[in-house]
Amino acid sequence: MKSKKEKKIHSIQTRKNQIQGITPSYPSHIQSPIHDLYFPFRILFVFLFFLLFQCQSNGESKDNSYFQNKEKTKTEIQKKWETLAPSGIKSLTYMVMMGDGEVYQSQIGVSSEAKIERFKIGSITKLFTGIAILQLQESGKLKLDDPASKFLPELNLVKPKQEGYREITIRDLLTHQSGLPSDLANGFFLSPEAKEDEIYRSFRSLPKSLAGLERNEPGKIHSYSNLSFGLLGNIIERVSGASIESYFRIHIFEKAGMKHTTLLEELADSDLITGYSGIFWKTKTIRPVIRDLTAGSISTTAGDMGLFMKSFFQSKSNKGLLSAVSFDEFHKTQNGPFANFEMKLGLPVMKTSYMADGKTVWFYGHSGSLPPFFADLLYDPETEIVSFVAGNTLGLQTGGLKGTNTEVMEIVWEEKMGVRPEPILLPVNAKKGSIYGEEGYYISTMGIHEYKNGNPPTLSLMGFDVGLIPKENRFGIDLRVFFGLIPIRDPKIEEMRIEFETWEGNSIFTLYNKDLPKGVAGIGVKFTPNNRFPEEKYFGTFVTKENYAIIPKLKLEKDKRGFPLLTIYYALGGMENTLQVPCEWEGEGTIRILGYGRNLGERFVLSEKDGKPVVLYSGGVYEKD
Repeated sequence: MKSKKEKKIHSIQTRKNQIQGITPSYPSHIQSPIHDLYFPFRILFVFLFFLLFQCQSNGESKDNSYFQNKEKTKTEIQKKWETLAPSGIKSLTYMVMMGDGEVYQSQIGVSSEAKIERFKIGSITKLFTGIAILQLQESGKLKLDDPASKFLPELNLVKPKQEGYREITIRDLLTHQSGLPSDLANGFFLSPEAKEDEIYRSFRSLPKSLAGLERNEPGKIHSYSNLSFGLLGNIIERVSGASIESYFRIHIFEKAGMKHTTLLEELADSDLITGYSGIFWKTKTIRPVIRDLTAGSISTTAGDMGLFMKSFFQSKSNKGLLSAVSFDEFHKTQNGPFANFEMKLGLPVMKTSYMADGKTVWFYGHSGSLPPFFADLLYDPETEIVSFVAGNTLGLQTGGLKGTNTEVMEIVWEEKMGVRPEPILLPVNAKKGSIYGEEGYYISTMGIHEYKNGNPPTLSLMGFDVGLIPKENRFGIDLRVFFGLIPIRDPKIEEMRIEFETWEGNSIFTLYNKDLPKGVAGIGVKFTPNNRFPEEKYFGTFVTKENYAIIPKLKLEKDKRGFPLLTIYYALGGMENTLQVPCEWEGEGTIRILGYGRNLGERFVLSEKDGKPVVLYSGGVYEKD
């Protein structure tokens, strides 16, 4: 029997029947789009017309008042999620808390009558990992500023890029500034049929995989890292003496009353919902089973996420998952690199500022993607307002999940507080001097960019050459399509700003708007090609023999612009995505990917196996095809 505090907004079965009645059929040969799940800002451009259509057709008037009107608010929330689910997402589950302690949840789309269905929440798992680390600090078993090597001596096998780097701390791992590689791609995905023993064995082998890796300077740059959170999970096991699933179950899941949540794959009385991918015609995908459990493996329900948040909020009175002191530490802005700019991080929650009635309001949250699963969580610890969503489909509509969840959060906050929170307007840039950057090539997590001065200046962004218009002592974007004849007049694009400046002697640019604080999207760093290349035999396509590889192949080319060009092929959720990055030949078999940020600044090695060229990258061996 359901608790009175746990309410359904609408009937799941009714929605199931509606959706089954309108789902269209499309030819299965239509190709899937390229998804860059390592940098969500790409979605804005790749799915430009889709997002513009969505904004025009799904917009909700700012004049609507939801103040102290729960029924109107719940109806509007349902409508917003229905705009995504019927046309693109097979199943979607969501939960809101309106500041009254009650959990409101629903599921839209195809659902099972026989069993409770769990959704993977990807990197939202990292919040649970952060809580576990703080619990162990409370019990005196570790400290956030302890050297991580105290618990993971295998870290001493990682070679610093330069001598004199300080030790990596647990706090560095929690805040993505350890200097370790962003990911260890080799072995990240396991067989979809992997059993508990194999999953544990793979998870516990992660520290041993550090041997031979290289690390950059800790504290210099934010570089989102699944590897770091996989290592944190191993620290939790070693310090607590319990298996990671047992620790999470006893100290988090059971304490919060979560009966349908696990880090592993099998759980009594519930099943993982089937995943799908595709643009129009959706096909089933294999179950994503990963090695780095504490980076992104939790599967759960909307109801359990509500119970989790209730118990989390009770920490404020020392009656929840954490002490009040640790709860404050979790949400406190952590010291970060200068290149974080306006990005605010907790442990490891993301912080975003809003204005409401002349006061600053902070929303906290995290997104998660383990394709084809996507999730997003936003909450305000002061009012105890929460909005959570999870979906099981990788497709066009996936790009709208986070934005819609933000809109839902704003509506729920208005229902409670009587005013709509608005993202803080971009401050006027007070810097003096030229706003123009240095001409040439730049590298960011979005790929390679070319900046040209002119009238107007242009910057290439993910296949678009966008014009740059001076605005507020920096640049706005003039995006045009159809050979530059038709300008795109969309508020989200018109709000974007590009700013050139100098960082550690390098010319850089940042891309941001009022919804995306400066620094969140990383930095684009200027590089100068030096026309140095390895031997000709190392150019070509290289493939791995690893089953279920997240990176099945690499391609190294001699780019006419004067640098080795590496194309990385990602296989995620039944779709293929590519990222092209410039490299520098350092000699002695080493090539360095240029730039700073996720998967940038890392090295790969050119070698031979049985007399044939091979590439050693991200823990894997790639043989020439």
